Amino acid sequence: MFFSRWIIMLCLMAALAWGCAPVKVPVDRPPEAVWNEFQWGMPEFSPEQSFLISASITFITLDQRNRIQASIWGFMGCPIRMDLSAGLGQTIAMWYEDEQIWEAYFPGENMKYVHHDGSMGASMLGYPTPLDLRQTTMVLLGAFSSLVPENYHEVQSLNGKWKYFFQDQEVKNIVLARDSTVSSITGQGWKIELSSRRDEGLFHYYSRIDMQLSGDERALIRIRSIRLDEHKWDEDQLDLKIPPEAGIVYLPYFELQQ
Repeated sequence: MFFSRWIIMLCLMAALAWGCAPVKVPVDRPPEAVWNEFQWGMPEFSPEQSFLISASITFITLDQRNRIQASIWGFMGCPIRMDLSAGLGQTIAMWYEDEQIWEAYFPGENMKYVHHDGSMGASMLGYPTPLDLRQTTMVLLGAFSSLVPENYHEVQSLNGKWKYFFQDQEVKNIVLARDSTVSSITGQGWKIELSSRRDEGLFHYYSRIDMQLSGDERALIRIRSIRLDEHKWDEDQLDLKIPPEAGIVYLPYFELQQ
């Protein structure tokens, strides 16, 4: 009898404790507050800031799935280099981009392709992307100021998040969670979904980036590491070194930038 009363008393105490526990009430933050926090929280990098990014990229279609490794390095304000490699570290492509030109060298073909627009050039060669190399780098580093306008035109509630719309811009809308983290960015014919935010002291980034491209094509980027270096890259480390006998192809719609 005593044991039964003791059990009942423990259950009553547990019920009281549960009933007295504080209840977390979600705060419905207004869209202006979320937007301002997003703007203020974005990292700002000087053009001279150097970096090194290591990531994997999986290109996905309805019937194919190809995974490659990427190393991206350079300066925020250009130039930027990227090497793409397949299994066993075999380099399949080497890219270079500055303010005027984009170049891609493919060792297997011993051919260099040239275009003034990194997004157009890469897409013509079977690497569909809505962004050039510098824009992609900034997205990988969680810095969206060069892509997302400073002011929005309209805002709507979407599944507990805020969806901000822009007029006459490359980006059509961006979806922010109530804590100002980025859920997605949508442009004309493409959408980028971001997840797994990581904080690195002075900046934060999203380690999983899913680019939904035109049709059924996707590019899934997983960031392995990011290093913001104090030292400066040497010119020799940024040059696109190709054999003198390599062929050169100027892709359609190429325009020499002045």
